[in-house]
Amino acid sequence: MKQLLPLILLLFAVSVTRSQTGTVTLTFTGCDINNQYCQLNRVIIHNLTKGWTETITWPDTTLIMQVGTGVEDYVTTNTLELLPSTPNPFNGVTDVTLFAAHSGDVAIHVIDAKGQLVASAKNPLQPGQHQYRVQLVKAGIYFLTARQNGKSSTVKMVNNGRCAMNSVEYVGAENTNQTLPQDKGGIKGSTNNPFSYGDQMEYVGYATINGTELESQHILQDQNESQDFLLQFPTLGEPVDGGPCPGTATVTDIDGNVYPTVLLGQQCWMQENLRATRYANGTIIDCGSTSSFNVAYRYYPNNDSNNVSSYGYLYNWKAVMNNSTSISNPGGVQGICPTGWHVPSEAEWTQLLTYVGSQSPYIYNGDSTCVAKALASTRGWESSPNENTPGYDPETNNATGFSALPAGAYATSPHNFGSFAYFWSATEENVNIARRLFLQTSNSIVTFSSDVKSTGVSVRCVKN
Repeated sequence: MKQLLPLILLLFAVSVTRSQTGTVTLTFTGCDINNQYCQLNRVIIHNLTKGWTETITWPDTTLIMQVGTGVEDYVTTNTLELLPSTPNPFNGVTDVTLFAAHSGDVAIHVIDAKGQLVASAKNPLQPGQHQYRVQLVKAGIYFLTARQNGKSSTVKMVNNGRCAMNSVEYVGAENTNQTLPQDKGGIKGSTNNPFSYGDQMEYVGYATINGTELESQHILQDQNESQDFLLQFPTLGEPVDGGPCPGTATVTDIDGNVYPTVLLGQQCWMQENLRATRYANGTIIDCGSTSSFNVAYRYYPNNDSNNVSSYGYLYNWKAVMNNSTSISNPGGVQGICPTGWHVPSEAEWTQLLTYVGSQSPYIYNGDSTCVAKALASTRGWESSPNENTPGYDPETNNATGFSALPAGAYATSPHNFGSFAYFWSATEENVNIARRLFLQTSNSIVTFSSDVKSTGVSVRCVKN
């Protein structure tokens, strides 16, 4: 397998402003391996600390986050709201609609991408709809903010043209005493989701290259300061270990959950634990509070529903296999997996471990069995003093991009959350026992074991 031959995405010049406005601005730009501009289809921003996700789509390439506790710091609904400018992008001049629910002075500011004030206006307004006209000299990205009575609303504007002066001018009012509209769509510009300095964030971009949508590698970090990132894309036709699977950057389950993929050797894996609540035919899998051999159940990791978005569900073997089993390679049993994917047999898990153990960047001191650290995620693992284990210096984990998370297991109660990552195989040992493998926070070796089928553990699917 060839090593990474990237298409480079210059993923965001992140402008972090610790000022009175309390905003963090993320701006995303793509380019190819020759540093030529590459249009992004969309960018997914995931706040792992707060548990929310935003997706911005072309032509939107910027997201503004309000620093603080959330809606209390940034409220527009039923008070004040700017709608995206029309047109947007524009050529030097554009019009913006403002809805105000209360009377009082409204201050309007135009800020460029560097945080510099470009133009401003202040007008006493009555409740209703108001129009402003913005003119800008230079092409670029700008942010228009309206403030009234301690409330604010911000939209992003993209100027592609050139006007004679920088100005924001009040045009007039119409349809007074209206209520504020619901979300009209358009360029996002901002989010009401809560954000605090130091939140752990994840960023991933998508772009269509030669007719195929490709997914960039994920950037995972605490968001604290201004940074420029180079995010790598695989080159179409040259599969990249640890990168998205060529032609299959993501897979979507029946519930609409979207999972990134990762290519390792000749296998295409989900990069996240499954979190489906139904089989592909629509049959619901009940949420369980007790273990069972005969009833299909899913469980919350550590008994906390908030963990599902990051760690997926834990499933007993009945839920995973849907009355099937396999020892072959490929296993071919769809079970709980999305259409076109299947539950890996023990032979397929062995193929993964054999391949990873054959690649020198993934092993420790030439020992082909020491691959747990290369498969483990960089977060979630309890600390360990043992070198080359998932819990030892976890920021250096995940050389493969497989991103195994320690979701623990569920028997009569949850256990080992933060210290073990278990994964079912499609291979049974007998009527009551099936095979699984696990990673442990203090062990450098990935281990196969047998477990009773009533136990709930994580699921990763592999592509047919």
